[in-house]
Amino acid sequence: MKSIQSLSVALALVAILSACNLPGNSVSTTPNPGNPLTTATLPVHATLTEMPADPPTDTPTLIASPVLMTIVPNTPTWSVYNYTCALASGGASMTMNLAWKDRSTSEAGYRVYRDKQAIVTLPPNSTAYVDVVFVATGKTVSYSVEAFSPDWQFSTPTVTYGCQ
Repeated sequence: MKSIQSLSVALALVAILSACNLPGNSVSTTPNPGNPLTTATLPVHATLTEMPADPPTDTPTLIASPVLMTIVPNTPTWSVYNYTCALASGGASMTMNLAWKDRSTSEAGYRVYRDKQAIVTLPPNSTAYVDVVFVATGKTVSYSVEAFSPDWQFSTPTVTYGCQ
């Protein structure tokens, strides 16, 4: 279970970093024929900063090195997720627009989860879903999308929102 959580965190980090589109940031992948996983190295680029002649001795120095991550094929990644809220008595009606990248060529379909409960199963190659749900005042709603086949299941990181 911890490895799945670690993988979800790693995938979220990759999604965030790739969305930044900063100069010099790139993801290189190297396929490993003996392993169905792909290895990605995220390079760290140095930035020059002028330092005082006598830097304080109690300031720690951090040296960054490349980060090696494993990216699992078939895992959907978020393209867009946004929402609107229409205020109602005791809360709001939330319309959640979910869109993801179909990174699999062999999925049997996709499941959309709201608050860890499957709310719909979609056919292969699906990339979007719109959900309308009532959200009580002060409450939130969480979503994730799972690609699945008879042999595997891979999910996006969970996103959580509420209407204020």
